Amino acid sequence: MSLKIKPTYLLITILVLALFLRLFRIDYPNKFIFDEVYHAFTAKEYLHGSKEAWEYWTTPPPGVAYEWTHPPLAKEIMASSMFTFRSEDGWAWRLPGALLGVLSIYLIYLIGMKLFNNQLISLLSSFIFSLDGLNFVQSRIGMNDIYFITFMLLSLLFFLNKKFFISAIFFGLSISSKWAAIYLIAMYAVLLFKDKQLIKLSFFVIVAPIIYLLTYIPFFLLGHTPLQFIEVQQQMWWYHTGLKATHDYTSAWWSWPINLKPVWYFVDYGENTIANIFASGNPALFWMGAASLLLTFWEAAKKRAGNLTIIVLGFLIFWLPWSISPRIMFLYHYAPSIPFLALSLGYQLSKALSDRQTKKLAIALVILIILSFIFIFPFLTAIHIPKQFVNLFFATNFTKNPF
Repeated sequence: MSLKIKPTYLLITILVLALFLRLFRIDYPNKFIFDEVYHAFTAKEYLHGSKEAWEYWTTPPPGVAYEWTHPPLAKEIMASSMFTFRSEDGWAWRLPGALLGVLSIYLIYLIGMKLFNNQLISLLSSFIFSLDGLNFVQSRIGMNDIYFITFMLLSLLFFLNKKFFISAIFFGLSISSKWAAIYLIAMYAVLLFKDKQLIKLSFFVIVAPIIYLLTYIPFFLLGHTPLQFIEVQQQMWWYHTGLKATHDYTSAWWSWPINLKPVWYFVDYGENTIANIFASGNPALFWMGAASLLLTFWEAAKKRAGNLTIIVLGFLIFWLPWSISPRIMFLYHYAPSIPFLALSLGYQLSKALSDRQTKKLAIALVILIILSFIFIFPFLTAIHIPKQFVNLFFATNFTKNPF
């Protein structure tokens, strides 16, 4: 299927629309929601030069908590944004995530071009990813997921271009945002072993820890010792391997591909309306994506296609480890697998669009993804809607209405 509009114009349209939607009402609500009581609060404390914000042993004010269970980079970037714009309002700590969310869409396009050298696949994949509700919400909240995902995609792009040193730098930035980025090294090891370049893994083993240490410079400048740094890392490990807490919106790893349990972040009640923010996938995108991954997995095995293998590996390495995780889990832990799901779905839909017999079906499926995003949009952005319409969201996601 040939593109009648210049691909550059289509890409710019996708990115401009993504930017508008991610900035739309980003200042609402102007208070901490969900885990912002940890991440954004701690970013504010970083801004004020608080020594206690780095310490697991100190007692925070009521209703909030110091976020030491993840590395500091995402919180440092949020603090930098608040410092730059001289504002501690919600939009200031959320803005960097929104911008990184748009960048991640562009990176999907670039990775698609590297893997397939095909404009249609790349544009479809980036467009599909832009309509993913889960990463959409995570890019509009003061949490660390979109930071680690965007840096992970940058690392992967440079890796595919065989610029291993730069890839290692972004890998270090990704790990410095969230430890879950470590799974990327498994894919790198497989690909380097296949190409008989396993020695290149040394870049990641050496550079990434240096980057990680550099993000803790404020920790040391505030008077903390190397021993306290080690203790913080130990506490982080014990927290993530031993967390036994309960939460109403936890979900099993196997349920994530069907979007079984979106996570409730915020609610605002009107007289006859209600506004919500849910971390929710785009149902149509998730269901089609799961089917496309099965097709891509089968095709990768049959054809021994390296580009398809990378997509399947990328999806699995960020999803399957959760099957043995001892801690409670949430749907947003599925977010780093979605870029690879989008690439898989973009690839499969492009094939269907290029076939006269399946072209109309493929167009209908793309339209369905768009309509599905429009349907859930109010539930991602806290737009007030009549209360009776809220039940439709829960029926679509097989979730019990809590109201």
